[in-house]
Amino acid sequence: MSLENLKITPVLGYFAAGTTKRTSTIIDMDGWDGVIFAAILGTTIEAGTVDVFVEQDVANATTNMARLATTTVYTVPATPAALTAIEVDVYKPRERYLQANITPAAQNAVICGMVAIQYKGHSCPVTQAASVVKTTRLLSPAEA
Repeated sequence: MSLENLKITPVLGYFAAGTTKRTSTIIDMDGWDGVIFAAILGTTIEAGTVDVFVEQDVANATTNMARLATTTVYTVPATPAALTAIEVDVYKPRERYLQANITPAAQNAVICGMVAIQYKGHSCPVTQAASVVKTTRLLSPAEA
């Protein structure tokens, strides 16, 4: 699998420690079989929870997005990692437009950002999102 077969889009930026729900930009799934939303967390606090969930709609609008039926809550352990990722993979969504949400609760959590990785595209090669400012492909590279 290479960048010619995937589309990686930054969908959410950095947010300092807090418990406010944050919502990604909307992803258009036309021509794609699946997407992985990968949320990267910085500092988390023991006993806090982080819910990363996906919503869908037939229209490209935030007003009628409906949460997908799933349990995605992560409870921070006694010894939280300094850097954590939570991933949600949606394969063959029923509706065309998706967005992801992240909600830290009970304790603060730093949100480092989130990316959407669309896969199994029906049209290749893929043009990466405009927000991807640099793409480098290494093919059997020599050592420096």
